[in-house]
Amino acid sequence: LASVIGMMLLGKGAPGEQLSGPIGLLRAGSEVVSTTDMTAIVLFAAAISVNLAVVNSFPIPALDGGQMVFILWEALTGRKVNEKLQDTVTTAAVLLLLLLSLSTTVTDVKSLFR
Repeated sequence: LASVIGMMLLGKGAPGEQLSGPIGLLRAGSEVVSTTDMTAIVLFAAAISVNLAVVNSFPIPALDGGQMVFILWEALTGRKVNEKLQDTVTTAAVLLLLLLSLSTTVTDVKSLFR
């Protein structure tokens, strides 16, 4: 994820080449469901759940993994992270995640018309 965001910020690649947004996910899901293969459908749903769990555990402040970093910092140092710093870092992370989401959605929409 970090390399994708870095490439996007440096203009060296579109995240849609490596990632898919909600539209691409729905497209893939509809293809799986149209097969009527129950095993494939269950495996697809499981893959989404595992993917969500893994991504949510990344140490990005807006996600659960990032909150765990702040808690770990507090446990190790015995003092809380400066609240203003935590808010600023979390806001920046949310903005980056929104930018990534917007970018993947735009790429997904473009791919619908190819």
